[in-house]
Amino acid sequence: MAADWIKMRTDLYRDPKVCVIADALLAPSGDLARYVNQNLQRDMAVTRNVTRNATVGALVTVWGVMRLRGKRNGNDLACAHASLEVIDDIADLPGLGNAMAMVGWVVETESGITFPRFFDDYNADPTEKKHSSAAERQRRYRERQKESQDGVPPENCDVTRDVTRDVTLRPREEKSREEKKCATLSRFAEFWEAYPVKKGKADAERKWKSAKLDAIADTIIADVKRRLAEDRQWRDGYIPHGSTYVNGRGWEDGIESSRNSGVANGADAIPDFMRGAI
Repeated sequence: MAADWIKMRTDLYRDPKVCVIADALLAPSGDLARYVNQNLQRDMAVTRNVTRNATVGALVTVWGVMRLRGKRNGNDLACAHASLEVIDDIADLPGLGNAMAMVGWVVETESGITFPRFFDDYNADPTEKKHSSAAERQRRYRERQKESQDGVPPENCDVTRDVTRDVTLRPREEKSREEKKCATLSRFAEFWEAYPVKKGKADAERKWKSAKLDAIADTIIADVKRRLAEDRQWRDGYIPHGSTYVNGRGWEDGIESSRNSGVANGADAIPDFMRGAI
């Protein structure tokens, strides 16, 4: 798990104490200059702005480590058995500890080092934040429990949250009930029972519901019964599947009545294939 974030002021780069620390680090007689001269065999050559940027990065590193490793003492942060040289090692910047002590950002004592007013000026205690969050969650939980028992919103409760919860949940529940009611009252089952060729039921039922055919269910069922009694093709066994009948709105088609067989005494007695030939 990643460590906690540390706050940093956006104007820290221009803080007067940062400028003083940068100047102390740039001093020819300072620890950083001696380190460069001894290890690189050359004089330190770096601009003041670069040193200020390096100072800001080093401060954030030191404060972050010490906040996790140290202990709170009032508004101060204390780190036992540490020294100013430890600060140099953490930041990998020789002379930083002495420079911070010079501006009052750290004090070295016999028992270790202390960062005065650390939690007032720079950071929040990570444990305090966790405890505060836990306490806030407990408070909200107790309010919800009290509200559910008494039916009275507690003081300072999140009224907007409660209203939003009611608005978003209740219509959904009502819609679900309406859908179940509609499913129960659907007259598709009556139609399917009356229809002779029970093929494609699922497709027919989807079309029935999407077209809202319950409103004309009586008309459709009456048409099915009439065709079974009067339609010549249906009586001869040429009946479309149930899904075809519903999708094609077969009740809107004309009925081809049965014709009497016998002598051709009129137009109705002429076979279909001979119509128009005479």
